[in-house]
Amino acid sequence: MPKEYRICDDIVISGYGIVYMPNEETIGISDLHLGFEVYMESRGLFLPRMQMKLEEERIESILREYQPSTVLINGDVKHEFGRNTMQEWLEIRRLFTLLTDRCRVTVVRGNHDNYIINIARTFGIRVVRSQDVGRAKFAHGDVRVDSRKDSVMIIGHEHPAIRIVDSVGGSYKFPAFLYFDEDPLLILPAFSPFALGTDVLSNWEEFMSPYLKGRDGGNAIAFAVTDGKLKKIGRLSDIRDADISRV
Repeated sequence: MPKEYRICDDIVISGYGIVYMPNEETIGISDLHLGFEVYMESRGLFLPRMQMKLEEERIESILREYQPSTVLINGDVKHEFGRNTMQEWLEIRRLFTLLTDRCRVTVVRGNHDNYIINIARTFGIRVVRSQDVGRAKFAHGDVRVDSRKDSVMIIGHEHPAIRIVDSVGGSYKFPAFLYFDEDPLLILPAFSPFALGTDVLSNWEEFMSPYLKGRDGGNAIAFAVTDGKLKKIGRLSDIRDADISRV
């Protein structure tokens, strides 16, 4: 399986779960959801505090391999909707220190990112509603923003995933990129290892982004992210008509 697919012009998707724009030397990631473990503890479910370590290791690998000039975080840096928890403060500061030591950073505000500006300001990081990068327009996806007609919209927010069943009935769920090649729209997988997301084959109606209203989900092309590589699964309408165990 390849590590990358060039989906159009200067837009490359990667098995790291990121989008890369080589001409702009820009990496885009989405939905880190730092502080998730503390949020779950407040609801009685105790998880090992490993998310930050896993994300940090993957980001280190991305920075070494791609050497971007800019990293754009496309929303939901943090998980808690309210004020920043102590874990969020500590982990976001670690993240911003890691990134700003190597490159410029822009944060596109997501629906979980209330109060993120308080931390970003101390690092000189801009927090914006949307960002143009070359031909692409980045927005988190929870609200619609104005864009040029020739833009490729790149959103997060939905945490797409794809569930594959093998020949003996085993079920495996993978984060996934979704790409609509007409009226182009790219949906990024969640970067958080705890946010595998919603299965695009059986739960399309659960997606809420205004960018998906009126779109036929069957037109999306899915790319599964697995072990740092990508598997092009195909157009959803074709997959639904096929024996999924053979994918």
